[in-house]
Amino acid sequence: MNKPRSSPEKLVENRTSFAGNDAVFSVYDTYMEANRVELHASNPMYCGMISGKKVIHSGEEKPFDFVPSESLVLPPDQTIHIDFPDAKMDEPTKCITIELPLSRVNDVVAKMNDMIPRSKYSGDWEYDSTHSVHFKNTGSVDLLIRKLFHIFTEENKQRDLLVELNTSELIVHMLQTESRALLLKNYRNHVTRSGLAAAIDYIHNNLNGPISSKKLASVACMSKASFYRYFKNEFGMSPVEYINGKRIEIARKMLRKKRKNVTDVCYELGFSSMSHFIKLFKEITGLTPKQYQLQCGKKTQSIDV
Repeated sequence: MNKPRSSPEKLVENRTSFAGNDAVFSVYDTYMEANRVELHASNPMYCGMISGKKVIHSGEEKPFDFVPSESLVLPPDQTIHIDFPDAKMDEPTKCITIELPLSRVNDVVAKMNDMIPRSKYSGDWEYDSTHSVHFKNTGSVDLLIRKLFHIFTEENKQRDLLVELNTSELIVHMLQTESRALLLKNYRNHVTRSGLAAAIDYIHNNLNGPISSKKLASVACMSKASFYRYFKNEFGMSPVEYINGKRIEIARKMLRKKRKNVTDVCYELGFSSMSHFIKLFKEITGLTPKQYQLQCGKKTQSIDV
């Protein structure tokens, strides 16, 4: 693996890169506000935000914010433009990119179809090389990015092997997220023929009450073991993790837009324990519900948490 190489120091997108056998890991730092900075790669590129905020302009899509603990996967030969509204000398906007050859992605796709096949209604795993994917990281993705940063930047005799193993895991997460985004976008159109779509529909309609694995498996017309396996394969998380994530997503909207206290939100979303709700909310958002509500500038009459 090559030694780190740095481009001449500059204030906008100052880049330091670490080249491996078939992957290039780059760190970008921006120290001043800038608009419409171009980013292009000839291979699939993973982008992860570390600090600050970017605004992404991608084709005809509406511009969107890109913030820490989020990921963006760009297909080959796509150009995007980036704004840096908050970059400062003492608070730079920092992100990482990992560029991978398409052949490497396709190799992982083939292994996934062989080792963790999707359900019969979902078809084979396939990388969509025409669209970008923007998603919020799970805890496992955040951990993986930290591991890759350490592996790329530290001297280690096994570095190339570790890079290969961990970038393969990143590709799996990319594909699962791409699949998840497609299924969630169209699940209502597939409820009658796809067991997973039917289960997702049931989850979304019953978030304010208990949802058992047995019931979800029944809705999906699968055994509990098969349902869990296919769900985890497709979504990269367990059914419980998905349900909790959706409930906290709704809780955030309620705390942000409605003048409700934390207790009301907790029990309206089917949580039987206030302490469990607070702990889960903090695990996912980094804040307690009350802290989140106050941060959003809402008056709160919640209990002291």
